[in-house]
Amino acid sequence: MEDNQEELKIAEKYLTEMLNADQNGDYASFIKRYETVDSGFSEDVFIKDVEVMKDELGTYKERVYLGSLNCSGKGSPQRSLRFVWRGIYEKNEALIVLGIHQNAGVWYVNENHIS
Repeated sequence: MEDNQEELKIAEKYLTEMLNADQNGDYASFIKRYETVDSGFSEDVFIKDVEVMKDELGTYKERVYLGSLNCSGKGSPQRSLRFVWRGIYEKNEALIVLGIHQNAGVWYVNENHIS
């Protein structure tokens, strides 16, 4: 039985929002669940990343949940979890990783990779 079921529901919700934002090129919706956004990840970078991803993978179709990992950064008192899915796209497949952490009772995205 998979632990972290409540957290998985949160991660699923956040990932769905982010995939929709990718599809619509909506930077504000994509970053809204981050506690802090990397200063190098601007709207221009987001748009370019979305274009490359669409060229390489095609349209997002569905995902299959693979599992989760407990993560804790050195010296970080925050609980952090990383969830992994197999993403199925029109042209190819990819691993989707979404990391979340909790701060003051609110869950935030701290990592998102599609590779």
